[in-house]
Amino acid sequence: MTIIPALALVLALTLATGCSSATGSPSGDGPLNGPDYSDAGSGNVCLPAKPGATVTFGGDELHNFGKKEVVVDSVRLAEPHGLRFAAAVLVPATTSFIGYDNHYPPSKFALASVGTGWQHRRPAVGATIAPQPANPKATHNLVLAIRVTGTSHVRMKGITVDYHVGGKKYRWHNVMSLSVETEKKACR
Repeated sequence: MTIIPALALVLALTLATGCSSATGSPSGDGPLNGPDYSDAGSGNVCLPAKPGATVTFGGDELHNFGKKEVVVDSVRLAEPHGLRFAAAVLVPATTSFIGYDNHYPPSKFALASVGTGWQHRRPAVGATIAPQPANPKATHNLVLAIRVTGTSHVRMKGITVDYHVGGKKYRWHNVMSLSVETEKKACR
């Protein structure tokens, strides 16, 4: 009699853990995390901006190192304080990114770095990213518009992107955080 409940428990645990990446928590080891991603390090970007301004956060890439198409499900700020997500777009890029700017849309100077890429931007949520493993230079610059809603200690820990390939869910995190200096004209 004790064998049947034990087998039922083992079967239930096997089913629960075996299906978790398909229907439960997204996996962090998906095709947007390339071969060198774990060595990328981390950092913080500081931008001067007044409450009510919208800033550009565009220093990250979404590059599909896999063999199947990726579909972006959501983009959100990680642990925001005094910041609100406004929009996210993907900009085709081959040599550089738009980067960071204290207003949105980005300045002409920032846009010059991606040539005509800004004209071909598209909403990130719902976007598909074709496999690009053989062409590391062709990528997508993830550019966010972030609204400054706070007056002090304005910051976020980064960006989280949920996406799927077929029926499997994945999660990508960037390595850059953001702080916004609202009370002084320049970051320290």
